[in-house]
Amino acid sequence: MKQFLSNRHRDSHMNWFESASDWEQELERCGATSWRVSSVNDRFEMSTSLSRFIVVPHKVLDTELKKSFSHFNEGRIPRWCWRHPRGSDLLRMSSFQNNIYHEKDDIRNLEMILFGCQSSLCVVVELGDELPSPADIQLAHSRLRALCLGGGPGYGQTHPHLNNHVFRHNTLL
Repeated sequence: MKQFLSNRHRDSHMNWFESASDWEQELERCGATSWRVSSVNDRFEMSTSLSRFIVVPHKVLDTELKKSFSHFNEGRIPRWCWRHPRGSDLLRMSSFQNNIYHEKDDIRNLEMILFGCQSSLCVVVELGDELPSPADIQLAHSRLRALCLGGGPGYGQTHPHLNNHVFRHNTLL
């Protein structure tokens, strides 16, 4: 039988982040006192790909958040994920929409979300430039699977160099 999240035994010690209280516990555990849990996406009206509850800076109102969703691909606004014990916060977001005109108030709202609670330096890393594309990941997975499972008939003739390359360079290209 295939295992889905819905039919697995739930570990009572694991935080599943399905409720606002789960996120509040995590904020308390991490000592992230300048952040709050917002239910602005409670009915998935702002973004279907985000969770119902989003952690945002205390200073940002839900009305300001609603205006910000349209500026990001799939409405994936910057949201808190984790806090380092030394005080740095990790946020996740999608890339900006290129075809939207940004008014002064919109830019102020975006700055408040991105830099809202921090007076220190904010570093934005474009992971699209750093990470492989989904097609590259799929190709590497297919090659690894074929390598591990024998690849079926004809695999040795079409990829004779792959075994040597993997063992020589510890990579799948």
